[in-house]
Amino acid sequence: MSQEWSKLRPLSKLDQLAETIIKTAFILSENHHVIQSYLNHDGAHFKVLNRVGESTFDVLCKQINLEKTNYAFIPQKHLEQGLRDDLYIGLVLFVDNQKPTKFLFPSTVWRKPNLLFTNSSIKTAEYGISLGQKTFDILKEHDFGQIVKTL
Repeated sequence: MSQEWSKLRPLSKLDQLAETIIKTAFILSENHHVIQSYLNHDGAHFKVLNRVGESTFDVLCKQINLEKTNYAFIPQKHLEQGLRDDLYIGLVLFVDNQKPTKFLFPSTVWRKPNLLFTNSSIKTAEYGISLGQKTFDILKEHDFGQIVKTL
């Protein structure tokens, strides 16, 4: 079954779907539990408990539909506590007629901006994720399945 993600309406459906995909991936992982969902989505969408180390961290979800854009951003004012070691960004890439791809990275990547993880304040201060031919290899280093094993 193929899905044309770019035709989902309203556009916020992909945001909701991305959050559900990342949350489900944590639920299905052996060592993690989703222990709290936040009503205020500015700082994070949910909290995860690592059952092995008994540590917790927050997850904020973003999505990029490559049929529509190659960029996603988080307004800096939405990260009230700033960039921190216990905040991860779950990113889902949607490409029409392909299975969504999941990535996970710490919010601290923006402390050293690069071509992929941008830090700009052209209109408003924002942390960006800018995909392109040169940056896709960097993103692959943050494959959800590999990163979740290290948490």
